[in-house]
Amino acid sequence: MEMVAGKPADKTRLLSLEQLDGRTLAAKNVRALIDAIEADLGGSDRLTAGEREIVRRAAISGAMLEHLEASWLTGNGLDVGAYTALANMQRRLLTTVGLERRQHDVTPDLSRYIAERTTNGAPAGAAE
Repeated sequence: MEMVAGKPADKTRLLSLEQLDGRTLAAKNVRALIDAIEADLGGSDRLTAGEREIVRRAAISGAMLEHLEASWLTGNGLDVGAYTALANMQRRLLTTVGLERRQHDVTPDLSRYIAERTTNGAPAGAAE
């Protein structure tokens, strides 16, 4: 049995994200993505503990994907299996926490519609 300072070294010390130095670019990107996803979902205070865990995992997988993408774009190899697994995991996590497709309203407001019709040479009140 391995001994450290006269005590058994078989105890596992768990490390949390809060204990890490948050000054790295990866840590900043993860924190920004967590904040953005939580904001999309109505704010951290409106999420359950489980939803916050899912958001954290999705953000970390996003940072890992960015790392793999940047590495590949700079000429290094890409483990396509790992990349695909991470991308699918992130999609599943985001879907679980509420990612959904949203239609984008492309209908212009009345003043913009009139301005575009006038600019294109057609009088605003002219029949088509």
